[in-house]
Amino acid sequence: MRSIRRSIEACLLGADVLSSGCTQEIPAPIPAAHPDTTEPRRGGVVTVASFSDLRGLDPANISDGLAPQVLEAIFAGLVDYDANGKIVPDLAERWTVEDGGKTLRFYLHQGARFHDGEEVTADDVKRSVERALHPSAPNPSSSYFESLVGFGEFAAKKTETLEGVQVDGRYVVSFHLKDKDAAFLSVLALPTLRPVCKSAGTRYTDTWHPCGAGPFKLPPNGWERAREINVVRHEGYFRPGLPYLDGVRFLFNVNQTSQRFRFAHGEQDILRDFLAPDLLKFQADPRWKPFGEYEAELQIAGDAMNTEMPPFDNVEVRRAVAAAVNRDEIRLVRAANLNAANQPVPPGVFGHDDTLRGQTYDYEAALEHMRRAGYPYDPVTKTGGYPHVIPYIAYKQSLSEFVAQVLAQQLAKIGIRIEIRIVNYPTFLAIRGRRGQSAFGPAFWKQDYPDAGSILEPLFHSRSINDEDSNNWSFYKNPRVDELIDRARHELDDDKRKKIYVETQEILCDDAPWAFSYYYRYYTQRQPYVRNYHSHPMWTNDMTRVWVDRAMGPVAARAFSPENVLGSLLGRPEGSR
Repeated sequence: MRSIRRSIEACLLGADVLSSGCTQEIPAPIPAAHPDTTEPRRGGVVTVASFSDLRGLDPANISDGLAPQVLEAIFAGLVDYDANGKIVPDLAERWTVEDGGKTLRFYLHQGARFHDGEEVTADDVKRSVERALHPSAPNPSSSYFESLVGFGEFAAKKTETLEGVQVDGRYVVSFHLKDKDAAFLSVLALPTLRPVCKSAGTRYTDTWHPCGAGPFKLPPNGWERAREINVVRHEGYFRPGLPYLDGVRFLFNVNQTSQRFRFAHGEQDILRDFLAPDLLKFQADPRWKPFGEYEAELQIAGDAMNTEMPPFDNVEVRRAVAAAVNRDEIRLVRAANLNAANQPVPPGVFGHDDTLRGQTYDYEAALEHMRRAGYPYDPVTKTGGYPHVIPYIAYKQSLSEFVAQVLAQQLAKIGIRIEIRIVNYPTFLAIRGRRGQSAFGPAFWKQDYPDAGSILEPLFHSRSINDEDSNNWSFYKNPRVDELIDRARHELDDDKRKKIYVETQEILCDDAPWAFSYYYRYYTQRQPYVRNYHSHPMWTNDMTRVWVDRAMGPVAARAFSPENVLGSLLGRPEGSR
């Protein structure tokens, strides 16, 4: 137990003040100026924040989970997802499906403008697609588009033109597929192939200033790396009257404690990164409850075991780990956000099967798997087990730090010892995605599109293995799994496709390239003056139709300021100096 002096130091350093006894009651919400009106008002800036950072803003190189929320603001696609996760027209006012599902023809809005004022044409669509899918682009999502005619030749640099994308007129562009593809419209709605300004050129470069046709644009000097991104309204946006906001401010590397203080003062308008005690308090407070909501469970998390490195090249060791994980204990690390997982596809994603037994905690079975692996462990004498300590890579300020400590205790009971090594987030991503570098560590994935394939393909298909930036962190290969994932991709019947996904998950749960531990559900709290904000099934912080109705004048909640928290520990009256 830390002393009161240590608690004061924690407050001053911006550490987890609530869990160390620094908390006071949360402040009242800052009300809307006109709560009875539903008529949107133009103007204002909404500020959001994250404790992490992003690495790039090019649709051709999306290498982290934070970038899509900014890309969604800057770039418009031919199609997009609506508030219910359904595919709807965007830059394309309509499309047709021909040739038995192997040709999709899109008709563009005439007069849609890029941020530089140039009109968006079919030539821009083709140029942008070829730029994003050319092998010179470090595009981790390029495999999603392998069904395009000529993709293999284009990826192998045998041709400089992608045959499957054809310009049929100034405002008409067609995509030709080798076979019907159940996921093609869904992946087309992702940021990867969204049209980019001519200044992006025909091939990827990391010196380009992001420029698209979305509702917001990135002005010169709008991105201060590792600190913040400021985007402003695109006055030439093709949807009249939108967006309502003057701009959006994205802050990065802001720890959860600082975010809480900023939110209480009205300096941050939406809060998504919570300390666990904060989250419970907001949820329990009737003043705040109308302005908070959970997202669907779309994210799987667990522990990826590198099947190319010992001891996890032994399937029995992997099975032992999967059986040794007590998911109910791990869930308690953050009970408000976590639910126990037994399969890779989360409940909010098409392909999840409530009847699947999957992976479950079974201590005796875990010991038996260790014996079969050749590393028997005696829990009475605490002898035997795997003879070497296994490095476990986690990253700072993350849930994985705390889950790893619980995991270490659980695995020690079957004779597996891990050493937790904490690194920053970019280093974590680099190490986990590099071949032969990390045997064991936390793993997580959120759906890219509303289908199990968006989780199973990048995480477990052999074509998702790369020497660098591999999405398949377990470097897992199974020809049967590859075959099933590919077959599901070409199956348009939902019932048949789901059966394929169930068989795939049964194999994965048994082969155990991951120990599937928990599903994460995010909770978002907003200030009442942030109007028409809703959690989106695909996009974090979608600001296209959000508007601000904030009264002028003081907004700070003094009872929640760092000075008053420290004062309470020292016995001073609230607000005194």
